[in-house]
This record gives sequence, C-alpha cells and structure tokens, in this order.
Amino acid sequence: MTKNRTSSRRGPKKPRTGGVGRRAQPSPRRGWLLLGGIICAVIIVVTVAASLWRTDRASRLSEQPRRTEHPANASGRDEPAVPNEPGSSSHQPISQPAESALTPEEQDRALRQAQLEVARRLAAAFPDDSNAAFLMGMVCLEQGDVVAAAEHLERSLELRPGRADAYDHLGRTALLKGEYEKAVALFRKALEDDPKIPGAHFRMARALVLSGKQKEAISALEKDLEISPTAVETYSLRGEAYLQLREYSKAKESYEAAIQIKPDHTKAYYGLATACARLGLKDRSREYRQKFKELEAEDRKAGRHWRQVLDPLRGTRVSVAHTHTDVGRVYHAHGHVDRAKQLWQEAATLDPNNIVCRFELAALYMREQRPLDALRLHEELTRIDPENGVSYFLIGTISAQLNRFEEAERAYKKVIEVAPERSDGYRALAQLYMQVNRNGPEAKKLASKAVELEPSAANYFVLAGACDKNGDRVGALSALEQAVKLDPRNAQYQRMYQLIQRRR
Repeated sequence: MTKNRTSSRRGPKKPRTGGVGRRAQPSPRRGWLLLGGIICAVIIVVTVAASLWRTDRASRLSEQPRRTEHPANASGRDEPAVPNEPGSSSHQPISQPAESALTPEEQDRALRQAQLEVARRLAAAFPDDSNAAFLMGMVCLEQGDVVAAAEHLERSLELRPGRADAYDHLGRTALLKGEYEKAVALFRKALEDDPKIPGAHFRMARALVLSGKQKEAISALEKDLEISPTAVETYSLRGEAYLQLREYSKAKESYEAAIQIKPDHTKAYYGLATACARLGLKDRSREYRQKFKELEAEDRKAGRHWRQVLDPLRGTRVSVAHTHTDVGRVYHAHGHVDRAKQLWQEAATLDPNNIVCRFELAALYMREQRPLDALRLHEELTRIDPENGVSYFLIGTISAQLNRFEEAERAYKKVIEVAPERSDGYRALAQLYMQVNRNGPEAKKLASKAVELEPSAANYFVLAGACDKNGDRVGALSALEQAVKLDPRNAQYQRMYQLIQRRR
C-alpha cells in the first residue's frame, strides 16, 4: 500500500496539489507556519502572550501556503450577498444525501454531483477569481473530465498569468492524453514560476522518457532528487532512462539506490535484473529476477485484497471534503464567512481525518470568541495526528486563557515533547509559569532554552521577565539589551528595560 501511495504521488492520475486546491495535509513545517496566521486570532484574548506573538510571528506570515488573491473582510462586518448562479433562484446550502435511504453507488453519485455544484456556484459567484476557476478545473480532474479541466485551468491562467499550479495540472492533463511535448512545455512553465513544485521535475522527466529524450529526462530527475533525495520512483525512472541509453552501470546504480531506500520496490528489481544481464552478471541477474517475481506475486495478492476492502464511497467523501475545504477558503477570502464556515463544517463531517478544515474552523472560532469550540477542534486534531505540535500549542494557549492551568501546562509540555528543536513550547511554558507565579526557577530555565534554540527578540524578552521574577536584575537587563538590539522599535521592550534599570 505504501508503494501505491508513492506511485500516486508521482504519477499523473491523481492531480491533488497546487494553490488553493492543494490536497496534501499540512506537513509539520507547514503547520508551524500556519500557526503564525492562527495565532493572530488568539492574540485578541490572550494577555501576556499577546505582545510576544506579535513580534515573534510577524516575519512568518508571508510564508503561509498561498490560498487566494483576495483579502478577507474584517470579522464582524456584514457579508455581501453572494451572486446567484445563473439559472438558480437562491444560494441555498447543498444538502448531503441521506445515506440510510441510498445505496452506496447512489450516495457516491450524489456526493460527486454536490462536489461539482459547489465548484460551479463558486465560479459563478466570482467569475474573475483565478482561484475559483482553478478549483473548478480541479473538480473536473477529480471527476475525469480532462477536457473541461483544461478549459478551467487555462481560464485561471488568463486571470492570473504565471501561476505554477495551473501549469503543473495542465501538464498532467497533457501527460494523461499522451501529449508528451505539450506536457514538457507546460511543466517547464510551471517550474519557471516555482522551481520546487513537488514532483514536477519527475513528471516532466516521465514525459521526456516517453518522448525518447532520455538525457533531458535524466537532467530533470537529478533536479528532482535535489528536492526529494529519497524519492524512490525518481531513482527507478533514472535507471530506466540509463537502460534506454545503454549505460548499464549507471542504470544498475540508480536501481540499487531505489531498493536501498525501499527494499520491496518491485519495479527496481526488474530493472536491476536487466542491467545485470547486459553487464554479464548472470548470477546477479537471476537473483534479481527471482526477487522481482516474488514481489510481483505479493503485489498481485495485495492488489486483490485491496480491491476487496476498498471503499470507493469513503474515497469520494474524502475528495468532496477537500473540495469543500478549498472552496470555503475562497469564500472566506471574499468575506463570506458564514458560507465558508458551513463548507468547513460539512468537510469535517465528510472526512473525520481532514486536518485543514479543522484548522480553518478553529481559527474562525477564535476570531468569533468561541474558545471552547476551537479547543474541541484542536483536541480532535491531536487525535488525528498525535505529533501535531501546533494544535498542542494552541490547546495550551486557549486553556491558559480559560484559566485551566493544568491543561495548559500539559499541552505545552507535549509541544516540547513532539517538537523539542523549536523554541515555542519552552517559551510558552515559561510564560505560563510566570503568569501564575509558579515554578520561577523552571521558568527561567525554559526561557534560557528557548533563547538557545532561537535567539529572537521575543524569546529574550521572555527570558528577561523570567530573570526579573527570580531576582536576577543583571540577567534581566542583559536579556532586554539583546531584545532591544534585535527589535529596536519595540516600545514594550524599551519600557521594561527602563523600569528595571531604575530599580535599586
């Protein structure tokens, strides 16, 4: 099953990434970057942590995943009416099928129709929004309409020229249709705008191999390996390209690299057997061919089992939840908060493991001053992903706001456990201890660790407070001097420095 997922990530059959249509769940790094945006909502209700987060996260906001070109209206403003889709009398929520009354096949069709309808309404409401056109194209790809998908993706490019995700998905559609030269040109355009699109170099290399341009393919694969050094499929395809160039030693090295990373990578053993045969290594060739046959038999058996246990309806629900999540982002960016909330809630119901819609809802609930609802969602997120340091951090922050000291302490300790290389958990726990006047020496120790990991102005400021709490006036002034040096415009740092300096 791991093999199937790897293949799907690399191949053109499941176009699930790019822009607001990005399907992948947040990586740990992206989750921490999302914290910069989410924490802005928490600032409204958190006391001591407020000034620290404003300075500590400001520089990270620009790193958030690209979502939309349209600024969202401020919370609390009246929402503009969403234009009706042509031919519709109102903009009513799309209801989900009553599962008990429908067969699985009927539920699947109803969900797919709802997915298409959601995208159509978005495109009709915002015809000049590149993201709306892009998502319409993504839904068409999900449902197998390659021609319509290409039309909508091209429209998204008209509205925002040079967007890499649209070029990448147009390249995928061309690859699916066997238009290899066109696919290569589209992937090149995508990479001009974003040279590190995951898998784009690989997909371009696949098109180059299929069009007989092996040397160019190898060059593209080398670039892909710079981005993803453990990409098994990339090593395997490079071996295939070397085989076709009759460079058998290099082919053998590439296939060996693939099985070193993934010892049960079936295709690599077939390539190794071929390369060894061409090199005159007959015993090795027989050994690898036998291994290939064994793995192929296991693959067939696993494939039969997978087909028996596969739940197509579950896959459809996950796909529709992704669409609802992405469409909700565009509505939210246009100021239609209620519509976005409805779509994110439906997404959470459709897919109990959808992380992104829960993050969006939790941030929205904090802006609406509904901390208990946000807390519930972050607790769900930690159950989905026990290594989710961002949600543990926000559980701590919300719990501190609600005066739940033990829960906040437990959550911040969990942040330190799952992300010991980051300063966030140490700093937050130090702040918590200072807020409640407990564990003064431990607060100082934690703040010192935060500075050691990240010598930022915010961390020095927390260290200064911890030193002051422990009667270390010299240490407090020294830490504040560093904070002021790193952020000379911060009036709060200046005031605290002057206050401690005047003490005798």
